[in-house]
Amino acid sequence: MKPIRIVLADDHALVRASIRTLCESLDGVTVVAEAADGNQALEMVKAHHPDLVLMDITMKTLNGLEATAQIKREFPQVRVLIVSMHTAENYVRQALKVGAAGYLLKDAVVLELETAITVVMRGEVYLSPQISRQMVQS
Repeated sequence: MKPIRIVLADDHALVRASIRTLCESLDGVTVVAEAADGNQALEMVKAHHPDLVLMDITMKTLNGLEATAQIKREFPQVRVLIVSMHTAENYVRQALKVGAAGYLLKDAVVLELETAITVVMRGEVYLSPQISRQMVQS
């Protein structure tokens, strides 16, 4: 089985480094590029043709929601999993509306990251349990 090729997009270098380490500890996953903002994320998708982008929402120049919308327009086969600290329902709804395949909270445990990647790569939608509860209650 070919490895899942991932681009990481987050404006914090330490967060990217942590997520890279976690991703690369998973079987069948390789990080092919990193981006510090939405514009760089678009460039990395164009250059590396990943299977999945792990995208933060709040980044300078081009935020993660705008970048996700552009990626989905230009590269519909690329899946985008939002990885965010934001739990507000409006962020989740906007992310799904622009084409994100899931929404994972940054305080997730490693096993949840692996589950989210697996679910999204199967073509399904993944929402962190806290987000799922919130959406159901509203």
